[in-house]
Amino acid sequence: MLNLLIFYLISILLIINNSHIANGQEAPTPTIPTPTAPTAIPTTVDEILPYLDPRFYSQLLKNKTVPGTEDNKDACYYVSTPQPEDNIGFGNGTISWSCPAGYFCLSPDKPIQCTAGFLCPENSAQPVFCCAGYYCNADATEINICPKGSFCAIGTVDPVPCHNLAYCPEGSRRANRYYILALVILAAIVIAILFAVNNKADELKTKKYRGLLKNNEQKMSHEKSLDPVNKTFDIEFENLELVLPPDITIMKGVTGKLSHGRTCAIMGPSGAGKTTFVSLLTGKAKRTNGVIKINGVKENLSKYRKLIGFVPQEDVMLRELTVREILVHSAMMRLPKDMDRAAKKQKVIETIRFLELSHVMDTIIGNEEQRGISGGQRKRVNIGMELVAEPSILFLDEPTSGLDSATSLEVCKLLRNIAHQQKLNVAAVIHSPSPQAFNTFDDFLLLGKGGRIVYFGPRENALDYFKNLGFDCPTDESPADFMMEVASGKVKPSRGETDVSVKDLFKAWEEYSTGGKTTTFGSDKKTPVEIGLDFGTKPGKPSFSFGRKLKEAFLSFHIPFVHLLQDVYYYTLDVLSELFDFSNRFLLFFMRDPIRETPNVFVSFILLFKRASLQLYRNRTQFLLDQLLHIGCGAFISLAASNFTYIGKAPIELCAITPAVIVPACFLAKDTLQSAGVFLALGVTFAGISAGGSTFGYEKVVYWRDTSSGMRTIPYFLSKFIADIPRIALAAFMFSIAFVLFYPFLSKFTELYSIVLLSYWSAWSMGYFLSALVTKEKLGLIGTGFALAWGLVFSGANPKLDEVKHGESYEYIRWLWDISTPRWAVEALYLKELFPRWWYEIHNSPLNYTYSFADYPICLRNIALISMCWATAAFFAMKLFNRDKQK
Repeated sequence: MLNLLIFYLISILLIINNSHIANGQEAPTPTIPTPTAPTAIPTTVDEILPYLDPRFYSQLLKNKTVPGTEDNKDACYYVSTPQPEDNIGFGNGTISWSCPAGYFCLSPDKPIQCTAGFLCPENSAQPVFCCAGYYCNADATEINICPKGSFCAIGTVDPVPCHNLAYCPEGSRRANRYYILALVILAAIVIAILFAVNNKADELKTKKYRGLLKNNEQKMSHEKSLDPVNKTFDIEFENLELVLPPDITIMKGVTGKLSHGRTCAIMGPSGAGKTTFVSLLTGKAKRTNGVIKINGVKENLSKYRKLIGFVPQEDVMLRELTVREILVHSAMMRLPKDMDRAAKKQKVIETIRFLELSHVMDTIIGNEEQRGISGGQRKRVNIGMELVAEPSILFLDEPTSGLDSATSLEVCKLLRNIAHQQKLNVAAVIHSPSPQAFNTFDDFLLLGKGGRIVYFGPRENALDYFKNLGFDCPTDESPADFMMEVASGKVKPSRGETDVSVKDLFKAWEEYSTGGKTTTFGSDKKTPVEIGLDFGTKPGKPSFSFGRKLKEAFLSFHIPFVHLLQDVYYYTLDVLSELFDFSNRFLLFFMRDPIRETPNVFVSFILLFKRASLQLYRNRTQFLLDQLLHIGCGAFISLAASNFTYIGKAPIELCAITPAVIVPACFLAKDTLQSAGVFLALGVTFAGISAGGSTFGYEKVVYWRDTSSGMRTIPYFLSKFIADIPRIALAAFMFSIAFVLFYPFLSKFTELYSIVLLSYWSAWSMGYFLSALVTKEKLGLIGTGFALAWGLVFSGANPKLDEVKHGESYEYIRWLWDISTPRWAVEALYLKELFPRWWYEIHNSPLNYTYSFADYPICLRNIALISMCWATAAFFAMKLFNRDKQK
């Protein structure tokens, strides 16, 4: 009967009093009616039954102030056994029993020992948690106020030092780390000083180059010029052809010659194959037929890749750098390695002077957000990046695109001077030039739809050729635009036969180029052919309306599938070839390049590292804003995790008599440390992916341009990564100090920082990988989804790790948790936060979530391995994706 009475008593106390006692507060007295004490001791069962109500027994216990805490504003309370002074009457006497310190007594003469983290002063009826703001000894007999310079959360046995970045007066429940803000301000000042020193070094370097430029101007004549190249190239091509299945002609029968010391304008309507022509010449696209000769020798132009300059349509360059820095880097990377450094710098100065960029050579390129040089000057820098490398051949794609007519004319004159003075072979794909700009070119290649020649020869003879065909150019019309319209089939002959197709123009050129005889339209009647529908039809067979429509319908479904198979086939071959070449570079590291021996991998790495450092550490404002992102993420996560902690299990003696509905909760500790780890991992993953994605994602086009001119991917990737190391380390530090601002961590700061640092490295590498796969516009959204997936789903919190390890539904995907950085980071933080706590079950029972203290070094090792794997995957993604743009 007494046990039943105690059962109800403890049940009520646990439900009503537990939350208040845990916080060191006195539990309020129940307001529900309670039985009155009997006037005589019951002797029969019927007399006892009315008094078995646990509400009656709850009146036996009292909440009392723990001795030694009465004078403090945050007094600590415990549950006392009935004492004589309480004068609790029962029949003719009173009820009371005593209990020694360090034990609790649910009933007389049955003491139960208290464990570390609890407080059991003398005469305790049940254990209470050691109050916040106090610490208790390991045997739970004494309580002391938390000393100054430390803080004491619930269940503290050893006060936790606040270190130098927190304010902890006597009796502190948590560390007030507001001094961290002073550390952040100090860090910002140090960063500003370092940037100022760097800017001073840039100024000294600028003065040095200004001196070189001044000396160069004094030595050189008034006429700006560059020395001729050492090796010249004449490119002959015969019957270049590109046919895609099924029998779709992209280019056919293109024959001619590009000569050194001359410029050639390549024009044609959309779909004429202007870019395809350049790609076939340079080897970026694989021709299906035709021969290419270099100086009369049959060989591929790709062999001379280091002597070929290609100026893309867009001004592809790093906008954070100055004109001089961009040109110096290009010269150092692409000029022969046996050419001394002073000569390379002299080459840059000569190019700057030749391009008339002296007055802006120390101005950044700029972009839409930051003002820099003008569009015309950017175009000159774009050309200068190739000129400083002393190429023998220069291809340009739409060099006048986006420029006004006056600037376009300047660019075209510049190209003419380059070809004539340096004896370069210059060919430019150009669109609708003005008459003055068009007249600066020596040769003219006009292509029609389908990739066939309409005219190829000296520019000054072009109008006469079309005039002989019957096409007279009006005096008020631009010759270039007029011939473009003829090639498009929009202009009819002004005399003779008026029903002339583009196909007739192709035939006329073939007759002229083989026999030197010009066809005059008007002698033979021809059937008009729409060139767009001529693709895929075999010559000599009539095309009927129904048959043509049927064929078009078939091709609309068949062609994409065939193209997909063909793309997969050629991509696979290209990747295998690249991997083979990549492996050979290690095996044949010391072999010389017979064409041009440029700086080796190590020198390239140093040059690329200098460029990467200039990008990252020049803009002080942007650098500080980046750190603010990490501080903000850490602070918000810290605030969200400010109440996450671990409070030990209730003694098993209490749980044994707990009502069935709350037994599961009684046997569990209040454990929210894993949630703190999940929040931390999510914040780090999000911030790291966002920052890491900008390393490569915002300059992929620059990487493609550099690799197409011979730059190796390994030194580029490593240089960017090593330049990022200070960013990663500082970001992890900023996040860590912000995270401990509100979160009451008990581990060492160095341990916390180690976990955050490795997690940042992994997240940064994830950003590298994603930026290699997707465009920068999509990177933000995909990166957020990526962070949520790894930080929440694969963190081991939900679904739980034991469920993943043993659940059949996870059999084929549980490896995803093994390669998840958040999964290991959460465990590492949990172990380090749990270890300093004194609760009995922590060090005497298996840990929650299948964790183990012995796994901490394994967690750090796995995070490091996963980080390296993500970085390696990013490297191969950069190298093997977008292969066509890297040639």
